[in-house]
Amino acid sequence: TVLSTASTTTDLLTLANDLRVACQRISRRVRFESTSDVAPHQFSVLVAVHHFGPQTPTQLAARDAVSTPSMTRTVNCLADRGLVERSQHPDDGRQILVSITPEGTRVVEETIASRDTWMLAHIAALDDAQLALLRRAATLLDEVSHAE
Repeated sequence: TVLSTASTTTDLLTLANDLRVACQRISRRVRFESTSDVAPHQFSVLVAVHHFGPQTPTQLAARDAVSTPSMTRTVNCLADRGLVERSQHPDDGRQILVSITPEGTRVVEETIASRDTWMLAHIAALDDAQLALLRRAATLLDEVSHAE
């Protein structure tokens, strides 16, 4: 059973690598082949504010695992483009809240639609069995992404 365990560990490491690489490739292709002219790190901020409502730069920085000064630069770029707006925090006058603008909402919705269309074009030719396998894989990958 020692050989079996070593083989299983090697197989799992190979699978882990293969999955990671495949997910990275798909993520990169979807990001860069969609029609958005917003950089991926900026789009991440737009999506966070769109889905979760107004947040401080510190909250946004924690979500994206970047420094607050880095996030402030990103927010400033998005504000300069009219995609987000900054306002005084109602409970702490020293902080600002970042909210999405109607133009920012339009960019998020169009980018998501473009990315979904790209993915649809790449899975449309698959047969029913392959699509069923992808559905199961998507569920499993979602579970893995939420595991602690």
